[in-house]
Amino acid sequence: MLSLFGYILYETFHQSIHHNYDRHLRFEAEQLLPHINTEDSLSIDLTGYSRNAALESGVEYGTYVRLYSQEDSLIYKSPNFSDAKQPLDTEIPDTHEEYSFSSQWQDFPARTLFYPINNSEGEFCGWLEVTGFEWTLHEELSRFRQYLLVLIAISVAFSILGGYWLSRRALKPVADINEAAKSITATDLDKRIPVNYQVKDELTDLAETFNMMLNRLQKGFEREKRFTSDAAHELMTPLSSMRSDAEIMLRKPRSKEEYQETIERMLTEVRKMSEMVHLLLQLSRVESVHRSKPDIVSVSRITEAVADQHRETAQTKNISIQTKIDPDLNVRAHGAYIEEVINNLLENAVKYTPKGGEVNLQLQRSSGKAVIHLSDTGIGFDEKTKKHLFERFYRANESEVQDQSGSGLGLPLVKAIVELYGGKIRAYSEGEGKGSTFVVEFPLAEDKQA
Repeated sequence: MLSLFGYILYETFHQSIHHNYDRHLRFEAEQLLPHINTEDSLSIDLTGYSRNAALESGVEYGTYVRLYSQEDSLIYKSPNFSDAKQPLDTEIPDTHEEYSFSSQWQDFPARTLFYPINNSEGEFCGWLEVTGFEWTLHEELSRFRQYLLVLIAISVAFSILGGYWLSRRALKPVADINEAAKSITATDLDKRIPVNYQVKDELTDLAETFNMMLNRLQKGFEREKRFTSDAAHELMTPLSSMRSDAEIMLRKPRSKEEYQETIERMLTEVRKMSEMVHLLLQLSRVESVHRSKPDIVSVSRITEAVADQHRETAQTKNISIQTKIDPDLNVRAHGAYIEEVINNLLENAVKYTPKGGEVNLQLQRSSGKAVIHLSDTGIGFDEKTKKHLFERFYRANESEVQDQSGSGLGLPLVKAIVELYGGKIRAYSEGEGKGSTFVVEFPLAEDKQA
């Protein structure tokens, strides 16, 4: 680009020099016009011409003049032509218009102007040829060319150095991101790529994207560690109990009844472990990022079906399940997970409600949401217990809770499923023995699409 700019600048300056020298030659021609006779026959009389010395000078400062008739025959040439080392080749124009051109004459750059001569009636009658040397102007042009080449070379050198410096400066954030990314391993996922928020550009967006990806990876690793730790911790108790029973039974021969009683206890522990592993796997799948695309499912039909399944169990405890379900409420979710939510909440309500109690289940449309409202007259909970309700493996210390079987994974699983589909879950109770209320909200599918 610099070379192209320099070439255009040089050519423009070159043409400007020719244009200015043409003005000088035109001035010389106009000074000669009063001495040219065009009335009878074309002739020239330079007696008294003030610039006769120029017509006799040589190459450096001379002006060479020739006069041609209308038929292109030579009528006059200035005295300095006799000292010329070589003839001046020329070509008379075909049209009667002013014409100029450059040539090399006597080893110097020369410029020739053909000036048309008209008589008093405006008729063309001949040509006045004026030639001068541009060697001084070409010397200036040569120096200008040298300066231009030097300046272009210097500019290119500075451009290369500046471009290298700018590229290093511009790519430094990329190098920093690369180094930070290399330093992050599975053991220190809490590290993050530095982000320069003072300069908001594509690299800032890239760093933020990497950090969001690291957040997801860290959460995934933490879920995996928590799953492993929780499973190992909770499975250790029943495994230890089963091992103790087995070791005691093997110390000496036992009766058939003792063997049967021990096997039944071990079978009970196995069932507990199976339920716990099932819930842990369910929770892990819900929290996993690898999920199939959800469908539009009828939460109304699912709620009605799950309520019917628990009525038989509730009747054995003389518990009444009252339902009020609005029809045709659809949510975008996996049907099995929605069933898991309602099943866990109803199972807990029936489990922790004393005989003769009541469970009230409502499903209503409210502000573009499907709202599940489940209340019971069960054991309730206090504010301290409320803070830990949705923690894994948490179970209240009340005897009513400890006497019932459970793993403490049901409510955490419910909360994870509800949040997976953009919903919310809240729990309320006025205190121990005063019942509890759970409110679950899911965005309605039709409202979300609208």
